[in-house]
Amino acid sequence: MNAILKQFLLISSIYLLSPTVDAVSLTDTLSKGTQALSSATEVSGEAQLLVGQIQDQLGVTETQAVGGTSALLQLAKNQLGTDTISTLASKATGLDSLLGGTSSLSGSLLSGLSSMDGVQSAFSALGMDSGLIQQFVPIVLGFLGNQDVGSSLIGQLQGLWTPAS
Repeated sequence: MNAILKQFLLISSIYLLSPTVDAVSLTDTLSKGTQALSSATEVSGEAQLLVGQIQDQLGVTETQAVGGTSALLQLAKNQLGTDTISTLASKATGLDSLLGGTSSLSGSLLSGLSSMDGVQSAFSALGMDSGLIQQFVPIVLGFLGNQDVGSSLIGQLQGLWTPAS
């Protein structure tokens, strides 16, 4: 079964399972899609190294590592624009699957993220405390720095993902 059909079936199932009286919330959608996320998002290339680093350093599952990283990257894509974020994908192979490419289920589930509140909801839906976000950030930024992503873009991401003190 191709990825687009799998994505369509999952999204359709999520909407059918959601209460029709209430608006579908991001948290509900993420909660229902978490298991499907792990099986449908295929992380490849250098992005596998990032997911492995997060798993090893933070003791989270692969699903949590993929989902948390996807949430951060999707927020960056929504806030900084597709052109800026395509720079990331060109620096590290496989990041496009985490960024929500056309065949990425995680991108569909997370496409509405527009603030850190949405990222917190995604982490919560994945069974992680929102405090883990600030533990993901330096790992992701360090990985991107090692992939020769420019310091200007790293600074933009850090500003977006790090709360003002």
